[in-house]
Amino acid sequence: MLIGFLLLILSYLLGSIPWGFLLGKMKGIDIRQHGSKNIGATNTGRVLGKKYAIIAYILDTIKGFIIVGLFNFNIISMEYCILSPMLYGVAAVLGHTFPIYLGFKGGKAVATGGGVFLAYSPILYLFGLILFFIVTYVFKYVSLGSLVSTSYALITSVWITIQLDGFSNINQKFNLFFPIGVFIVFTIILIRHTSNIKRLIHHEEAKVSWGNKKNVSD
Repeated sequence: MLIGFLLLILSYLLGSIPWGFLLGKMKGIDIRQHGSKNIGATNTGRVLGKKYAIIAYILDTIKGFIIVGLFNFNIISMEYCILSPMLYGVAAVLGHTFPIYLGFKGGKAVATGGGVFLAYSPILYLFGLILFFIVTYVFKYVSLGSLVSTSYALITSVWITIQLDGFSNINQKFNLFFPIGVFIVFTIILIRHTSNIKRLIHHEEAKVSWGNKKNVSD
């Protein structure tokens, strides 16, 4: 239990690493003062350029993947796991959203939440990533692509748990805690996108535009 609790804290601390902010600092820019003022990959790209958006996205994804993946791929024994690997994924998402290093003011957790999903099923994650890019490419709204792909993750988590009869066997990887955890992550992301949803409804959401410092919305 002690090791499991320490790993839970570690997952939160890893999730708290503000990669977008750090990448900006490396360029002498505080991205919290530009664009949407968000520390996520989208605003990192808008302020620093597409290359940095990709780097930030990968690093933020790893934050959600690492501890969950260590459990699910049997690198760390499940005997050290409290309840489910999803608990550690939720901790990482909370770390990104409320990072201790930046006064608990963080990002919207789409990439970090995706990392958690990746740790459970790389193939299903890939489909979600493709869906994100298709929606973003067609409609030019990163927020819409994020919301659609996150909804896909929630629906898929419920479907695969039912298919594998995970509701009746809490010892399997895809058990009841899997969709519950995804639902919590989905809810966090949805709440963090409340302003985006309002702008989408009123056709006021900023379309994707990277590489400048205009005061755009993320």
